[in-house]
Amino acid sequence: MHWEVDINKLQPHIPDGLEIDTYGGKAYVGVVPFIMRNVRPRWFWPVPFISTFPEFNIRTYVKKDDIPGVFFLTLEAESVITCSYATKAYGLPYNYAKGSVVKQDDTVSWLSQRKSGDMKLAGDTTISRTKTHAQAGSLEEFLFEKYSLYTCKDGSIMRGYTHHKPWEFCSAEVVLTNNSLTESFDFGIADYTSPDLVHYSDGVDVRTYSIEMAERIGKDINRDFLFLDGDCGLCHRLAKFIDNRSSGNANLGYRPNTSEDAQNVIMTLPKKFIAADTVYLIRNGKPFMKSSAAIRCLLYMRWYYRMFYPICWL
Repeated sequence: MHWEVDINKLQPHIPDGLEIDTYGGKAYVGVVPFIMRNVRPRWFWPVPFISTFPEFNIRTYVKKDDIPGVFFLTLEAESVITCSYATKAYGLPYNYAKGSVVKQDDTVSWLSQRKSGDMKLAGDTTISRTKTHAQAGSLEEFLFEKYSLYTCKDGSIMRGYTHHKPWEFCSAEVVLTNNSLTESFDFGIADYTSPDLVHYSDGVDVRTYSIEMAERIGKDINRDFLFLDGDCGLCHRLAKFIDNRSSGNANLGYRPNTSEDAQNVIMTLPKKFIAADTVYLIRNGKPFMKSSAAIRCLLYMRWYYRMFYPICWL
């Protein structure tokens, strides 16, 4: 289910550093009830009664560095483990809620209710039997075919990449009996029980990869910056390692070195820096790159990590 929303009403829910993505100048919010099936780490197997559970999400669409993705406003799940771990590890806005999604013939009945409070989603969806795929350039392609997600954790914008086959879906009709959860966000929607678009899918298998650092948010334009090699997973692991261990007064920003604002800085550096295409650190206005940049990152970390700074130069 999708509603067209006022961008000005949506903007307060989007972290600094992310840009609302639009189709034809219009912004959309989606509500998606579904069953998570056989969720597991890549190196493990599904666990009965833990790996499968109902989940409902309210989502919108954003982009950063011209990479489009999904931004979740809330994820309601009947899984204590998921709600605890995913929130702490990735900053995903999970909330525990009792839920059910039941399909019988051409009707899907679904319900989600938080354990505390009045936040609720309830309705019945009637589906058609004609399945299709999104056409190139269509609104459905814009809404469905997203291969990254964004989250905000401890002042950092994080980006995770996903992979799945193109969605197969059909048109549907819905009778919404309660949508107080979506209404609580105050999107300015005229009728929260009447979505602009309704679709149904049997689902796809989704693989999610490691979440990387996209940007460290901050208002201070004079802070130090670490520019990451955009195609280097090691650089993003370095940024996550530093961010999780940084001292309380550290003021270090992160940006991919391919981003426009990073390139504006890099192009002012000496020629050997411009041609390097590597990881850069701008510290107190002075540039460093490669190992010199990586070693100086210790200076932004807690005191017991900074003890290794002299040793790393040996």
